[in-house]
Amino acid sequence: MALPIYVATGFLDSGKTTFLNNLLNRGDWHDVKMLVLQFESGDEEFHSRHENCQSASFSKKDLEQRPEQIVESIRRELEAGEFDEIWIEWNGVAPFSQLQALLLHPKLHSLATLKRVIHIADGKNLESLLGRTGGALPEQIANSDFAVVRNVHYPDDFKRVKRLLSGINPGIAVYEFNASNDLYKQIFAKRANPVSFFILTLILAVELYFVARPALEGFKIPFNTIVNVFLGILLQAVPFLLIGVLLSSFIQIFIPQRAIESRFPKSLGLGMLAAIIGGFCLPVCDCASIPIFRSLVRKGIPLPVAVTFMAAAPIINPVVILSTYYAFTGNMTVVVGRVALGIIVSVATGLAFALWPSKKPPLSGGALDRLMCGCGCYEDAESITSFSGKAGLFIRHSQAEFFSVGKYLVIGTFIASIFQVIGTGAFRSAQSGAGLAFSIIIMMVMAFALSLCSSSDAVIARSFSNQFPLAAIMGFLVFGPIMDIKNAMMLSSGFSKSFIAKLLLASFIASFAAVFLISAFGGF
Repeated sequence: MALPIYVATGFLDSGKTTFLNNLLNRGDWHDVKMLVLQFESGDEEFHSRHENCQSASFSKKDLEQRPEQIVESIRRELEAGEFDEIWIEWNGVAPFSQLQALLLHPKLHSLATLKRVIHIADGKNLESLLGRTGGALPEQIANSDFAVVRNVHYPDDFKRVKRLLSGINPGIAVYEFNASNDLYKQIFAKRANPVSFFILTLILAVELYFVARPALEGFKIPFNTIVNVFLGILLQAVPFLLIGVLLSSFIQIFIPQRAIESRFPKSLGLGMLAAIIGGFCLPVCDCASIPIFRSLVRKGIPLPVAVTFMAAAPIINPVVILSTYYAFTGNMTVVVGRVALGIIVSVATGLAFALWPSKKPPLSGGALDRLMCGCGCYEDAESITSFSGKAGLFIRHSQAEFFSVGKYLVIGTFIASIFQVIGTGAFRSAQSGAGLAFSIIIMMVMAFALSLCSSSDAVIARSFSNQFPLAAIMGFLVFGPIMDIKNAMMLSSGFSKSFIAKLLLASFIASFAAVFLISAFGGF
């Protein structure tokens, strides 16, 4: 049976050895035989008061130059002694992927299995360390199950550090250094089975459905219709979101920063042209363009150019063009008009960010977020040369990105489904006797509220063509893919509120102005 492995990570002098001395010398552990492997030597030495721990240490030089010898040494230790557990103090400046490579070595993977990873963080210096120490530290945090924080003396400081750690690893459990009893219980708690959790969630959702439906139907709220619309939008959006997440992760992990900086056009005009061409070539809807947009911003693409891509991609790509053609039975005025307006509005929105640049960084994580993605993969991830190492980062990044954005997609979709069922009549009532400008605004607001996928919104737009003028329909087809409820919710997973508000305002004004002016001059 494979031995359980527990790992303590953290930067130099973070207190890993102190933590192990306190934890492993508990009175109720004197009968537990442990092998302690140290890949870092600090001011404090590990000692066993109960003499039930055997230790071995390895230098960073050995780790870099003689990993095979380390593996063989660990194997001999395991075969020579009878241990119950293995504890590892990992080097603070070494990538966690190096430890994973050691543990997955054919000589070790059948002897021991990684169970828990605990990160020891210096709350006083954590933020500055993340900004100047490269990729090893955030990668360690991203792979940790727990974080133990020291050097925090006030509740607000602890909350600040907890937010920072959760930004790197959303699922991490954070404890103060003196909360050893709570941590001790959690370390050895049985892991939740993801399948069991999914089944339990499904059961609770079904129970909620049967409990809530009679109550809501008593108020004449069409609960079944809301659920059907919600599932329809969600099932339509998730595949595109997955495509976007995979493309985003590929850009983040496999395309080096220097390659983008050296090959991407330096001028704003050529950059926007490249964004338009890229938007046309990628058959993705708005749900997929947002993760790609975030990855482009992290990789250093100028914000106006990245905004142009995000706005253009869900309007002018081939899938959307074909769906618009079939929805309007070959009406080329609508098809060409939508593409032309999509290019004009996306460029205008991008120019708004070039002419009136924001003082604050657009990413909600501030300056750190340009270096660090949601799962902790730094730009220094490109320093990992092996394909297996990059593939592992790619999988972790995709998982973190999907669940980070996906939860906002679900929330936004639920809100939009309510609007679709309850609010459409109000929009139609408001149209009665409205002028051209007001009709365009009504349809743009409706597009924001309904949150339709850009690959199928033309079908819905066609159903409104008898009640609204063509110019208003074009406003619906152009503004909706750029900004709607679900897009705003998805953007909130990685961008600041001020950026989202500016994007909403700029795209709304650009869409209205372009549609109204072209219509006024006889374009529609």
